[in-house]
Amino acid sequence: MAFVRTAALVVLLCMPAVASAQTGQTAQIPLQFDFLNPGARSLALGSAFVAVAGDATAAFTNPAGLMLALKPIEVSAEVRYRSLETPYLSMGRLSGTPTGRILDTFDKPVYGVSVDRTTRPYFLSLIVKRKNWAYAGYRHELVLQTNTFLSQGPFYKAGAFNNARLFGLTGFRDIRLTTYGASATYRVSPWLSIGEGISVYRFSLAARFAALGAQELGTEDDFFRPVDPDSAGKHSSTTQDGTGTQVAFNVGALMTPYPWLRVGLVFRQSASFLFTEVNVVPNTPTATRVGTFRTPGVMAAGVRVQATDTLALMFDYDWVQYANLTTTFITFQVDPSAANRVSIASGHEVHVGAEYALLDFPGQPTVRAGAWFDPNHAVRYVSDGSGSEVDTRFQAIFPGGRDVWHYCFGIGVPLSRTFEANVGGDITSERKYWSASLVARFGK
Repeated sequence: MAFVRTAALVVLLCMPAVASAQTGQTAQIPLQFDFLNPGARSLALGSAFVAVAGDATAAFTNPAGLMLALKPIEVSAEVRYRSLETPYLSMGRLSGTPTGRILDTFDKPVYGVSVDRTTRPYFLSLIVKRKNWAYAGYRHELVLQTNTFLSQGPFYKAGAFNNARLFGLTGFRDIRLTTYGASATYRVSPWLSIGEGISVYRFSLAARFAALGAQELGTEDDFFRPVDPDSAGKHSSTTQDGTGTQVAFNVGALMTPYPWLRVGLVFRQSASFLFTEVNVVPNTPTATRVGTFRTPGVMAAGVRVQATDTLALMFDYDWVQYANLTTTFITFQVDPSAANRVSIASGHEVHVGAEYALLDFPGQPTVRAGAWFDPNHAVRYVSDGSGSEVDTRFQAIFPGGRDVWHYCFGIGVPLSRTFEANVGGDITSERKYWSASLVARFGK
């Protein structure tokens, strides 16, 4: 449903005299989870689609909308481009005074950016409608994220010693959630339809992290040099691996009390998956743990108003349980001394959209625009006020995020009596989505 931006950088410390080694590097790369509704039309409307749900994407967004299909058989396919820029702690100073030597020239944390760009088949669905029933099957790429990054290791003050440094870190994480689903809708009355869907989630996670030492050239400046990529394997490392299948449900309702007014409700159940984490630290026993990744559950309500013959307005409210990730994925990977001060807030999203039919143009295309409020739901550490090394470090690692407005637009063009093409975009400063979909309708 919503695009979830969670940033998690975890440092578990083992302190020698001048540098610290990450003994638990399991969440060292930020994550941004893609929970946007499928469909170029929905994307262009700011994902205000709970009460619209009038095409094959309703199979996921609100199964009650399947009855709104225009013909007995409808097929929809979507390709989506995504560009994500996610910040991570890269270098700089967490505390103490910069020496001015090589990398130690910043008086605050410095954040790098991991960029993930891809174009993928995103959604495919089929609707079959018969009298008061409609059925659908679909495939949806709910999450597809691959990140790589290289941290130089920030400097900090350890007690009275000014020049301590975290080990550098190299790593990648690939995480995927693909859903295969089926939905059914029953028209209870001319003004009420109810629907239910079942989704089979396929989950995979592969992550590799390795601590890196600084380059060694035999000089007193070695400690301040960039990291040495060849030192991977000489220090601590962490891996995460997991695959799994989970079944979850979604239910929805559409009510049309007046010809100009439609109201939609939907609930989408979360799904949970296990993964195995292995931490290797030189001269200590290998530590293996099992954790849980859990998707957010969603409850949403929407309204569609047919303001004129050519203009329709949409409004959605979504409650997204981002906090599911806190206890089952994030705090699992955090030093126990700080776990109770790390959290992710569940989100209250507001979506608005409008579409206008250009009846005087050939083919009568429809132009669309929308926006939605994406509340801050990054991982956040709340300081205990102690000013300790751990407290200072976690403030830099988990700085929180900010509220974001997404601005959306698009167009739908009937190509014939059978085919309709839609394009849409969703733009923010750090995220960009472009979508193109084709809908084919058959029968009378």
